[in-house]
Order: sequence, then C-alpha cells, then structure tokens
Amino acid sequence: MDEDKKIMFEIKEKKEFSYISNGIIERVLNLPNVKKKKGKEKVKEARAMLRKYFSVFISNKLVKGKLEAEEILKKHLSTKTRDYKKLYEKIIQDEKTIIDLGAGLNGFSFPYMLEVNSEIRYFAVEAILPFVELMNDYFQEKKFNAFAVHGDLFNLSEIIHLIGKEKSPKAIFLFNVVDALELEWDYSKKFLLEIKKLIHNEDKIVLSFPTKSLSGKTNFKVKRYWLLDFLENEFRVEDNFDMNGEKFFVLRKK
Repeated sequence: MDEDKKIMFEIKEKKEFSYISNGIIERVLNLPNVKKKKGKEKVKEARAMLRKYFSVFISNKLVKGKLEAEEILKKHLSTKTRDYKKLYEKIIQDEKTIIDLGAGLNGFSFPYMLEVNSEIRYFAVEAILPFVELMNDYFQEKKFNAFAVHGDLFNLSEIIHLIGKEKSPKAIFLFNVVDALELEWDYSKKFLLEIKKLIHNEDKIVLSFPTKSLSGKTNFKVKRYWLLDFLENEFRVEDNFDMNGEKFFVLRKK
C-alpha cells in the first residue's frame, strides 16, 4: 500500500470521515499545507482541513435507526436551522425540476417543495453515500417523483452531463457548498461559469453560504466580497436575502 492510500485509510478509520469520498480526500492530501506533512501529522492536518470545509455535512448520527423526515432535518447540521416552508415559498415557482448539488439531506424537505409546486421533480447529487441511500429509501417509500445519485461536485464533466439532461425551467440549488468547492482555489467560479453555459433564461441558480457559525452564536466576519463581485458581474441577481444564519442569492442569466 503506497503512502497516500495508507494515509487515506487512517483518515477514514475515524467514523466522521468514513463517508467522505476518496476523491475529496485525495484533493485534501494534495493541498500544500497537507502534502508537506508526514505520517500521523499528515492524517491530523488532513482531518483538520476536512472539518474546515465539510463540517456542515459530516454526521455519524443519521445512519442508525429509522427516523422521520422532520427528525432528520432537525438533527443534521446543514438542515436544522432552515425554515424550509418559508424558504421554498420564496424561491420555488413554476420550475419542472430542482437539481440539488451537494444536497446533504435536503431531500427530506421535498414535501415542503410539493406544497409550493405539486408537479415538481427533485434530483439530488450528494458525495456521502449513506445520505444518498437514506434519501432514496425515503423517496421510494413515499412514492415521490424524486431521486438522489452519488456524485462528486469536483467531477465537473459528470455534473455538466447530469444538469444537461434536465428540461427547463429548472432551479439549481447550491446550499452551503461554496466553501467546500474552494478546497480547489477558485473552483467555485469555474463551476458556476460552466453551469451558466447550461441554463436558459427561465432557469435559476439558488446559492447560499452561512453567515453564522454552526452553533448560531457567532457571526462570520468574512463577507466573501470576492464571491459577491463575481456574482454581480456574471449573473443577474434577482433576489438576495438572509434567513436563519444563511445568505441566499437567486441568480439568472444576464
């Protein structure tokens, strides 16, 4: 076993990282501040970087036992503070399909989407396989027009292919994934520009990032001006608003 495979195995021995895809861990291992480390120090640094970029998605509590959808939404870090009913009333209109990239466990909020648009179809892309399996079990049990696939947002050609198959009007959700995409410098800009090529005037992108810490007690000082300038230059910002510690942008083609 080569050194990086051994390191990856050690990282994933800790349960909170066991569901992170190998592709993401490989990218972390190639970060300059991680790559220069050796042995246990490399494992420690890699885990620290994974917590930094993916802490909102890491969970080892939701793969045990059977929970109701509302319980799952309230337990998981990336979903527990959202008022989904209010959010979807604000951002969903006459779209045929929701494409949820880096979905986490948003799929369990699908009933709230149906309250706004009973004909809508939901398609989630998520890198953590147990989340994909949980959502698909739920969709099948409820006979929803929804499904989830196991995918890596850093595999851009795959994401482009998946989006390209969906008919307009569609909405593409990117909730709290920008920070994770910045694991690769400026990748979020590249990613958004590629999506921009695929969407039509009737389509939208709904992007969010956290404005408070996971505990909700600390406001972030980082304003992400680099992102705000980019969005204003490349897209028509139809709406932006704050809700429960998240900043949302509704984007259209210019």
